[in-house]
Amino acid sequence: MDSNNPQNREICPVCGVSITEDGQVNFANGSPGTRARLYARVCHYAQKPGCINQKPQLLGEITRADGFESGEDLVMPVAFSSTTGATN
Repeated sequence: MDSNNPQNREICPVCGVSITEDGQVNFANGSPGTRARLYARVCHYAQKPGCINQKPQLLGEITRADGFESGEDLVMPVAFSSTTGATN
């Protein structure tokens, strides 16, 4: 079968990605990925009924590169109240 044929693709009703018969995931933005990457970045967190990417036997190995890189912690500014001069 031709994996470029829309009839050979599954569309996730939760996030809208398409997954070809050979497991290529087509994200809305960026280059195609794998079911493992989709799971690591979306499905693992969304946990919504109807997700088509929940079967471990279809995911393959999830590597560290499949997830998002952790960034630096954000330092939140301290709020200052002009009426009391107090900080929160």
